[in-house]
Amino acid sequence: MDFRYGEMKKLAFLLTVLCNVLISKAEVVLPNIFNDNMMLQREKPVTIWGHADPAEKIAVAFNGQEHKTLADTNGNWEVTLKPMAFGGPYSLSVQGRNTIVLQNILIGDIWICSGQSNMEFSVKHVEDADKEISNAHYPKIRSFRVKRNMGYDPLEEVDGAWTECNPETVGQFSAVGYFFARKVYEETGIPIALINNSWGGTQIETWTDREVYKKLPADYWERYQKGVFGEDPVRFIASQEMAQKSFHDAKRIKDDSKEEGYFFPADISEFKKCKMPLRWNQSELKNIDGVVWFYAAIDLPSNAIQNEGILNLGPIDQKDMVWINGKSVGESETYMEERSYKITKGILKEGKNTIAVRLDDNGGNGGFAGTEENLFLKLDNKKYSLVGDWTYRKGITSDMFGYEPNARNLYPGLLYNAMINPLLQFKIKGILWYQGEHNVGRSQQYKTLFPNLIKDWRKKWGEDLPFYWVQLANYLRTDDKPTKSTWAELREAQTSALALPKTGEAVILDLGEAEDIHPKNKQDVGQRLALIALHKDYGKKNQVYSGPSFKSVKFKGQKAVISFKNMGSGLITSDNSEEVRCFAIAGADQKFVWAKARIVGNRISVESDAVKDPMYIRYAWSNNPVINLYNKEGLPASPFRTDDIKK
Repeated sequence: MDFRYGEMKKLAFLLTVLCNVLISKAEVVLPNIFNDNMMLQREKPVTIWGHADPAEKIAVAFNGQEHKTLADTNGNWEVTLKPMAFGGPYSLSVQGRNTIVLQNILIGDIWICSGQSNMEFSVKHVEDADKEISNAHYPKIRSFRVKRNMGYDPLEEVDGAWTECNPETVGQFSAVGYFFARKVYEETGIPIALINNSWGGTQIETWTDREVYKKLPADYWERYQKGVFGEDPVRFIASQEMAQKSFHDAKRIKDDSKEEGYFFPADISEFKKCKMPLRWNQSELKNIDGVVWFYAAIDLPSNAIQNEGILNLGPIDQKDMVWINGKSVGESETYMEERSYKITKGILKEGKNTIAVRLDDNGGNGGFAGTEENLFLKLDNKKYSLVGDWTYRKGITSDMFGYEPNARNLYPGLLYNAMINPLLQFKIKGILWYQGEHNVGRSQQYKTLFPNLIKDWRKKWGEDLPFYWVQLANYLRTDDKPTKSTWAELREAQTSALALPKTGEAVILDLGEAEDIHPKNKQDVGQRLALIALHKDYGKKNQVYSGPSFKSVKFKGQKAVISFKNMGSGLITSDNSEEVRCFAIAGADQKFVWAKARIVGNRISVESDAVKDPMYIRYAWSNNPVINLYNKEGLPASPFRTDDIKK
């Protein structure tokens, strides 16, 4: 027994020595935010941090600075670089028992780009994308794309990589962020970096620290107290993270686009039926992501197949691949772009022809987004309609793995914990925000939630960072008479946050699309944000950065005379019309009617024969107003109302 005890002590001692040897060989590591091609913030003390062995000696060298420190008992270490002017490229050396050298590092201004899908919207999907991409030779612009992630508890690390801007990489950049960066860089010569941590279809609550959210009035919590998570929210979130990974792994492993049974099945009638054109939210496909196959059969006479043809599918959300009779005729990854594919001679045949469309949607609604007029086969100037009966079947979809694509919105703080918290040590210049579509209908709460988020993010970063956002674009059908508008109410909630210091709002009421929540003109969006930054942060004090905004109203008899701020060089109508559109007026009965409005000097005179004693004015108060009021610098007037009537 004594022998066994002695041997066990020896063994324990040897294991301890071995563990110490193994531990002593642990390498110095840096967080993923530190990478080749990265940027460090100019003119601020910059923290470099990482992990090593406890008490390991660490030496950091960058741009003529050298700093030494020891890792603490948990292996954590950090050093602080003194403020530096913009420049580069430089290399960063971190030396412990091993050495890490990062190359091609710039010093400049770093902007967080956060929000939902219109911030996530990439350069490859914008208007004139090919031209924009081919001209994108800007090595002083960088981007770090934060990988989508959720966390019930705060995380310490993000996944992603830095890229230098060039025609090979810019297609993946946030379009709003890129056009902002390009404008600022061209005007100042200062290198600009974007940290893109946006996620489509997200509401503001998931970007808010849960501990801060809990301090809001009790009614804010009511929508999260309905048993969505069961009794164990931690387990639910963990299960969603695993389900999401399984879903994406399965999509990567199983490429059904190479299987003939999918792109040229023997009998398409055995699949589920649907009516075309179809958006996924109009069917059982609602609230799923992934691959769905759609099929149509069309009979053609012999005289219709002699020449080439065109298959038109309308705009597609999101990616598609198309076959006819088992032969590939085209594919596209361009979101909501009109699909029109050439059919070469020999693909079509007399009699039954089978069309197969593989749709792959990675977020939000999916499907065929056009009208019935968009869906046809054209042969020898004759159109064969493809509207009506199709069939479909699922490929790899999120519901097969129990993954709820909307899980990111089911609880406050999930994206804050995973995509914001890990960046709080990293010094930045400011924040760009494009979000709100997913909060339409809850504008009263947004009036609290939005400034609450701004103030908390500033507190967490430890400084009053510039915070600039995009007001929601015009969207949906145009109203034929004044009416209640949830989109106008959300815009008003956004604008109210301008009461906070160092804020700015880019108005884009003229850039939206009635049938597409993701307008493709992101050039003007980014540039309007850039005008704000150039004026407020880059010394361009003469730069007009805002369109006209409401100042006051005076009622004189039957007329209302409105004064504005931010008029620039003066008020104009963009179409040179004498009439200013989108003004509505009401009296004591609170019934709004369209008004006649015209520019009188630097004011707007508004009246209506139907309202003898006006009391209230609204401008552009609708989902999709067709505006024409600008300043001479070409920036649109911001919508407003002088009432708080809830109708």
